[in-house]
Amino acid sequence: MEIVDINPKQRPGLLTALCILTFIGSGFGVLKNILGMIMSPLQNLLDPEFFENALDNVHDEYARKFVEQALEMGQKALQHIFEISLTQFILYAASLTGAILMFQLKKTGFYIYSAAQVLLLFVAPVFIGFNLFVNIGILFGSIFTILFIALYAINLNKMN
Repeated sequence: MEIVDINPKQRPGLLTALCILTFIGSGFGVLKNILGMIMSPLQNLLDPEFFENALDNVHDEYARKFVEQALEMGQKALQHIFEISLTQFILYAASLTGAILMFQLKKTGFYIYSAAQVLLLFVAPVFIGFNLFVNIGILFGSIFTILFIALYAINLNKMN
């Protein structure tokens, strides 16, 4: 004889909304990084002079440093585009898996999601290094990461 729970746990509205937002965000992240991996061989078609000529019309000292740093970051990102896309693809897929599990009210999803989101913050520094742009990206990215993890954590007691 099987015991059937006549009052199954209801998924809270906040958890449903968070999961839907994560499905959208992580789903786009997975697709974007698949495209990044497919398009990575095209990096060889870029003319290296593009980066060298970009500074020709910048005469202000501060603007020149700003543009130099942006160009350096862009070059490093292009050099590692496949590795960055692959790493982010894996982490976004893990994030999506975590959200699916949380949608099914499974606590394990919270830990998978949280780990993936925190690791996503450090993909750029690993491949590109720390600079102004990467630091700003980490700052803004961490705001949403902390917010979503905190909001998911509120619903942990509703999960198995």
